[in-house]
Amino acid sequence: MTLFPIPEYRPDVADINSNFTDEIRNLLVADGSYIPMPSFAATSQSLPKRPLGAVALRSLDGGVAVFAGTEDKLYQLDNTDMSWHSITEKDVNYSATESAPWSFACFGNYVIAVNKNNKPQVFVLGKSQFFRDLGGNPPQAGTVKIWGDFVCLMQLPDNPNRVHWSGLNNAEFWTVGENNCDYQDFPEGGSVQGSSEATNPIIFLQNAIYFATFVPGSDITFSFQKVHDKRGVKSPRSIACRGANVFYADEGGFFQISADGAITPIGFEKVDRSVFTRLNASHISDISGAIDPFYSRVYWAVDYAGRGIFDEMLVYDWGLGKWSTVTINAAFILPIYISGYTLDGLDNVNTNLDQLGISLDSKAWQGGAPILGAFSENFSLGTFSGSPMEAAITTQELGATDGSVQRMENLLCLVDTDQVRLSIGVRFRRSERAAFVWSKECQVSNYTQRFHKRSRGRYHRFRMRIPAGVEWHHLKGFDVSFTSAGRR
Repeated sequence: MTLFPIPEYRPDVADINSNFTDEIRNLLVADGSYIPMPSFAATSQSLPKRPLGAVALRSLDGGVAVFAGTEDKLYQLDNTDMSWHSITEKDVNYSATESAPWSFACFGNYVIAVNKNNKPQVFVLGKSQFFRDLGGNPPQAGTVKIWGDFVCLMQLPDNPNRVHWSGLNNAEFWTVGENNCDYQDFPEGGSVQGSSEATNPIIFLQNAIYFATFVPGSDITFSFQKVHDKRGVKSPRSIACRGANVFYADEGGFFQISADGAITPIGFEKVDRSVFTRLNASHISDISGAIDPFYSRVYWAVDYAGRGIFDEMLVYDWGLGKWSTVTINAAFILPIYISGYTLDGLDNVNTNLDQLGISLDSKAWQGGAPILGAFSENFSLGTFSGSPMEAAITTQELGATDGSVQRMENLLCLVDTDQVRLSIGVRFRRSERAAFVWSKECQVSNYTQRFHKRSRGRYHRFRMRIPAGVEWHHLKGFDVSFTSAGRR
């Protein structure tokens, strides 16, 4: 018997006698195992039109407030009947588009919404019934971010290489030169794509990356330093951040940038080549990122088919440095609550959970369930909190190093369910990839808890599938019995 742990998902590298595989679907990475990916469970009625932006945040009463924008309206979710109520400024129709979507930010009690084609909007929690124009005559913008005590607008239609921030602690003060309100133009690097959200933020341009440092008591408010030249962000929606953890997608790869400016190519020789070869170049800018507000995971939704609906999600666990994939049909993804908890305050794992009324004994945390929501393809909001999705893993290709033929007699799957299905793939020559022959699925023996299935070949792969809805907790590996069958 030989015990093999479940291999790491690295489709960019060879899988012969390695610890890597090119198929791990609908699973999440855990320490020493893989855990189930919960299915999508719709909770709201459908929006009248496609969501072009959304945000979930903690309301003043401790509940959850969810806002969403379509091409012409802004909506708030009614938590009683889960319907959407238009809170658009009266007698106003907005002009958002897929190339000019909504961006949301929360600054104190102010919910700010912007798109390139309309004046910035604001809704005051606990006071407003409708959105209205943000006061102070701010510029139109495609993205809004919070830089400590400032609201910052970027992707300005009239000044694409400029960032413009508000007065200190005042979202509706935009008089340049007063109360620390000012702007910064970047002479090179192309258009501003976005930034992190921090007192000292990282600013991404098309071909440059800058650090901004808040200088309290100074006339300049922020100082700016270019830390990378000829490197930037291809996909502005891919930028995802939580505290010092900042991730993004550029042409040809996924990256993490640290507070000292060091860039780590987190997808290099792991997933980059497979993803970006498969993804049409025109859709790279549509990659959408969302970061889990508690667990060390960042999610990127991609649209391989080019139909305007995300069909796969790449999940990267930066604590473990490993990837997995999830099949989805979503129009939009966003961090959101699970089981009644909101986690927008957990941008730092050292946050005092007791002050937020959150217990780690809650079922929301058991098994590491994702704190992630999405709008389905019919535009209803939901969370990934349902029963486990169908999980599938294909192992690495196993063969004797001397090229001899092997006979497989039985296999034990190390998982806490007997509802596993096994297919065995066999071939005799690696040059004949298409000649891989797969057996019909078989089930585990009720008596031995093993799969008793004989096969013969130089190279074997095993495909393990756990049907949708089956409850299980950890998949650790497999134990397989090989004997020599000669050299023919």
